[in-house]
Amino acid sequence: MKTVYQVCIPHTYRDFFDYEAETGLSPCVGARVWVPFRQQTRLGIVLAKHELEEVNLSLKAISAVIDEEPVLQDDLLALCIWIARYYQSPLSEVLPLALPKKYRLGQVCQLPMGDFYQLALPLDEAKQLISGRARKQLELVEFLGAHTEPVSKQCLTQKGFTSSQLHNLLALQAISLSQQSIVPESATVPFAPPLSLNSEQEVAVAAISEHLQQYQCFLLHGVTGSGKTEVYLQVIAKVLQQGKQVLVLVPEIGLTPQLLSRFTARYNQPIAIIHSSLNESERQVAWQLAKEKKVNIVIGTRAAVFTPMPDLGLIVIDEEHDASLKQMEGVRYSARDTALMRAHLANIPIILGSATPSLESLHNCKQNKYQLLRLHHKALSTTPLHYQLIDLRAQTLQHGLAVPTLHRIKEHLQKQNQVLVFINRRGFAPVLLCHQCGWMVDCRACDSHLTLHKQIGHMICHHCGLTQRIPEHCHHCQSKELIPVGAGTQRVHEFLSSYFPNTQVVRIDRDAVRKKNALDEHLELINRGEAQLIVGTQMLAKGHHFPRLSLVVVLDADAGLYNHDFRAVEQLGQLLTQVSGRAGRAEHAGEVLIQTHLPDHPLLNLLIQQGYDAFAEALLTTRSQAQLPPFHYLAVIRAQGKISAYVLKFLQTIKIQMQHQHLTVLGPAPAPLPRKANQYRMQLLIKSPSRKALKTSLTQLREWLTINKISNGVRWNVDVDPMDLS
Repeated sequence: MKTVYQVCIPHTYRDFFDYEAETGLSPCVGARVWVPFRQQTRLGIVLAKHELEEVNLSLKAISAVIDEEPVLQDDLLALCIWIARYYQSPLSEVLPLALPKKYRLGQVCQLPMGDFYQLALPLDEAKQLISGRARKQLELVEFLGAHTEPVSKQCLTQKGFTSSQLHNLLALQAISLSQQSIVPESATVPFAPPLSLNSEQEVAVAAISEHLQQYQCFLLHGVTGSGKTEVYLQVIAKVLQQGKQVLVLVPEIGLTPQLLSRFTARYNQPIAIIHSSLNESERQVAWQLAKEKKVNIVIGTRAAVFTPMPDLGLIVIDEEHDASLKQMEGVRYSARDTALMRAHLANIPIILGSATPSLESLHNCKQNKYQLLRLHHKALSTTPLHYQLIDLRAQTLQHGLAVPTLHRIKEHLQKQNQVLVFINRRGFAPVLLCHQCGWMVDCRACDSHLTLHKQIGHMICHHCGLTQRIPEHCHHCQSKELIPVGAGTQRVHEFLSSYFPNTQVVRIDRDAVRKKNALDEHLELINRGEAQLIVGTQMLAKGHHFPRLSLVVVLDADAGLYNHDFRAVEQLGQLLTQVSGRAGRAEHAGEVLIQTHLPDHPLLNLLIQQGYDAFAEALLTTRSQAQLPPFHYLAVIRAQGKISAYVLKFLQTIKIQMQHQHLTVLGPAPAPLPRKANQYRMQLLIKSPSRKALKTSLTQLREWLTINKISNGVRWNVDVDPMDLS
């Protein structure tokens, strides 16, 4: 009998390679090993081992075992295997997502070690060794004497003690030094007791609490400000009382600080945070704390779905509809759907929360796959929002704002209320145009225009990142009369600052809050009421509570109505509902102005007159008739290369290969952005009423492409359940 190990080697575009082990080595499944691979020694993760009576091929041998225990437990390995199969990605691309970078490089899996000190003698004896003039040393031994456990050097330094004092006491043998892992302490913030629940919240908490020992998906559909977070908090408290762990996923980093502050005040225990802005050491510490069960709550963005949590008892996904939960490059997984599978594998409940649920989730409720829990009542306000459409046809616009809009902004500011001007477009203006001949500043690497960023003096392509100086004259006719067309956040901010000179205007977009803590500082200005007028993108559309905000102005609503993508109208409805929910959250009545060239659009009117439920129902009917998700299943095969003919031929070959009675294959067609970063881009859209048929066909295609190697320099990827078709 010979033991054969299946070892996954990251970034080899294969699921695994077979190895045997050198004498004396017996790695466990989920452990990391060093293996010979081509001319190198590479790190691998053991997926499985098999006892075989006869092995015909001579196999290379595992050269060293890094871990005695699994780094990836069975539940996470199973989840990664499901992701690889469902999202059509090699396992060697999925497993690295589940490990911090330090562990992918072979470093030891442990928390950082630090110096800890404690008394080596009874307190009275220790004090006798110290000179009476060494007052701080006496204070130090008294401080250590008051603690039964060793105290970290970091804690002692914060209390005002120095390294030299510690060194002197060690020399006197009054104290002892040990190395221990550093575990974060609970934040010292005032305790916030649970709030009293209204009847709808009580029903929701009770329904979820009945299923804490089994898998069940709950869709918590609550209007903005209805108290969804309080439902989360009270259910989580019950899970923590059972000694279990909780994973909370949020779509954006911007929502993490305020959620963290509420959780910290409620539970008074360490909480791990995981998101893309952490450095590698911070991510590794958070990952290890959760794995060792030193923290029971993890809050994070989509990557946190891979966090090892041995006693996971509940998953919560806030803003479940948000497109940010879908990874748009590399392994194109949905964190929401991955979390659903993780909850299913662990046999635990999962809560999906949203004021504007995705059509997929609403459809699953109708199919009785999810249990729908409704919160109709605003916990913070009883005043209904007043919507008004501003017809832009024949209107004179000042930097994107109509005159009636400016009048309403002025009225709200005069009442000392706050106003949010929402425009989902960064920069000063989307296009710089020659007034004489119509020439526009285009990106030389993409089929797109450069966006004018006046503040930093550059034109930037928001697709490939190409940056160049603002031209002084037209490259076609040499005219110096170059004018910005359209409005971005910078332009609106600059105009409103001059139009309302006595009002503090703050801008929140990715450019304005690029520096660390900048977002928190801007939000603090708003919460203190110092910033009355706010110009922002969708970073502000959800989750934030501004008590004095009474007016929301939406400038570019029409973009979603013109968009070719079938999800665009749904996303517009969600965005309008979410951003409108920022207004009228306390005692101030809320008003929403929507500027549009399409004031008679039936779906837009349905949304503002009858609400999101009626809007979503109409969209579901349309999707059913068009055989689109959630009634049919989609995948997009995207291809790109430097020679367009090669890209076209590659996709045409694939289309022939994918002929199947349960599939509809549309294309090849140019991508919405046909050229990006000097790469020609095309795609196939594959549609099927059967999820199983789609998955089987895509798996067969991937295997066929791997064997036949027909790409000819064309890069390609498969996007299952795409969030957009761009």
